[in-house]
Amino acid sequence: MKPPRKRQRTTMASKKKRSSRFPGMLEAAHGYQQSASSLPSAHTGRGVATLERLYQSKQLLGPFIAILTSDGGKPFQGNQANFADLIRTGRKMGLTVYVLTPSGLAARTETTVVGYLLDPNSTGLNWIRAKLPIPNVVYNRVPNRRLEQSEEVQQAIHTLTNMSGVHLFNPYFFDKWTLYQQLAASETLKNLVPHTLKWDEDIPLSDLLKQYPVLYLKRVNGKAGIGMMRIANKKKGAELIYQDNKEKKKATFTDLRQLSKTVHQMTQQHPYLIQQGIPLATYKGLPFDIRMLLQKNNQGQWGLTGAGIRVAGPNSISTHVPMGGRIENLHRVINEVFEKKTPDLLDKIKQTGLQLAQFIESKQSSPLGEMSIDLGIEGNGTLWFFEANAKPMKFDEPDIRRLSLTRLIEYSLYLSGYQLPQKEEKACTSKT
Repeated sequence: MKPPRKRQRTTMASKKKRSSRFPGMLEAAHGYQQSASSLPSAHTGRGVATLERLYQSKQLLGPFIAILTSDGGKPFQGNQANFADLIRTGRKMGLTVYVLTPSGLAARTETTVVGYLLDPNSTGLNWIRAKLPIPNVVYNRVPNRRLEQSEEVQQAIHTLTNMSGVHLFNPYFFDKWTLYQQLAASETLKNLVPHTLKWDEDIPLSDLLKQYPVLYLKRVNGKAGIGMMRIANKKKGAELIYQDNKEKKKATFTDLRQLSKTVHQMTQQHPYLIQQGIPLATYKGLPFDIRMLLQKNNQGQWGLTGAGIRVAGPNSISTHVPMGGRIENLHRVINEVFEKKTPDLLDKIKQTGLQLAQFIESKQSSPLGEMSIDLGIEGNGTLWFFEANAKPMKFDEPDIRRLSLTRLIEYSLYLSGYQLPQKEEKACTSKT
């Protein structure tokens, strides 16, 4: 499917007027060239570059890609090192990438916004505030749900969604409960979903514990396993373990009514889900699950960028790294645990991830360019869907990290309607 037609950009004939049209904008972002024949260039001026495309028989300079984050901080919120990696990847591929905040969008004119460029002469995180062209593509990386729900960010998302020629992707965090409901209603994917209910005090814990020996309670809007609880049937009663980023608490209950009251008290501040516990496969005696990074490529198609194993810590109730988990190589762990089943199982993991990504996007009102998906796996190879995240954390594996940055630029190019020159496209294009 071809991306929508984009609005007209600055033509070559108007290049000489840019200094007056964009007062205060760094020369690097102007895309100045001595002649049309010199386009495209991987580095112009101070290191920010532009490509070209034809629009109604005119050469246009661009594209401009903005990373949306929230105001505050020094000088803005979010993972600045992550932003810098994407900006530098864009430069290598001939694109201008900058950071945009709600206040910079609110200060827009007909042709400009106020954003932040990464100083190409610095190896650190030195940000330069400047007037910049309105972006072709906006990648939402507002760092958390609280900031995303703020009035200024909501207004910025609404504005960008309705701006002609601007393509915003991944506009919102996912809601766990909504995802479970949608997947449970899918004839092809419902078997991947553990039995899940929205927690309230009237849920009969005794009945659930008869059906499932282990139950998990997860925050609807939680992350990194913070606030997670596990209830497990033990000989002396039902054991409750609560974890957050500071400590773990444990208690045993012989009276399930008292357990239910205690859980209700602990869930007053946040909405929770209660879910069937899955008997995960183990690696060296510890349970593990799979985290996958799915991204779109330069054709707008979903592909598996990479996947890794997360192994639970010895005293953890989840595999999250901040809670004591560790990362292991997918192929090594699957091969050691499943042996001859490995090739078929790796293909099954990949195909399941792609099916999930396509389905989840089909239920959204705006396009997605990436997501991470957590899958559980039993000792017999049965797969389970645990979670999807619209704002994936970066993968530590260098090859996955490089490919993930490239794919973000490729998908942005696809949305913008620009193309890499043939030689660069062959060098940069990633394979699904």
